[in-house]
Amino acid sequence: MKKYLSLINIFFFCFFSTNLIGSNQDEWNIYFENDTVKIEYTYQLCDFSSTANQEVVIFKFTNLTNKNISVKYKANIWHNDICINCDQNEEGFYTIQIASNEVVLFDCHDKWNDEVIFSGFVSIKEKTNYKSLTKFELNKITIVYE
Repeated sequence: MKKYLSLINIFFFCFFSTNLIGSNQDEWNIYFENDTVKIEYTYQLCDFSSTANQEVVIFKFTNLTNKNISVKYKANIWHNDICINCDQNEEGFYTIQIASNEVVLFDCHDKWNDEVIFSGFVSIKEKTNYKSLTKFELNKITIVYE
């Protein structure tokens, strides 16, 4: 009986720890796909030594063609159910140049860190996620062949 209860406790600990800290970075979700580009996202835990750990939404853009393209989009972001940039015309617009058959990956440690979306602070010690991101949308996606 004790062995059975221990297994149940281990299962619940693993399940809740995983959910509190965030998704596995290897589990990409397709946000948008057509014949030209595929846009995927996942959550990544960023360990910044000077600040608290942060969970961010990172993106992967795949050019599915043999031509260079530019992808332009607007990221609308909701924190605590309030859109913080929906009414702003220029804020939140991004343009990405992608070479033929190239994959561009944004994360919290490279030159693309402006394109990640802040999700919340994470306390590893307490295994809790103080999430404020409630929704995001990539709108007005346009693709231009270069």
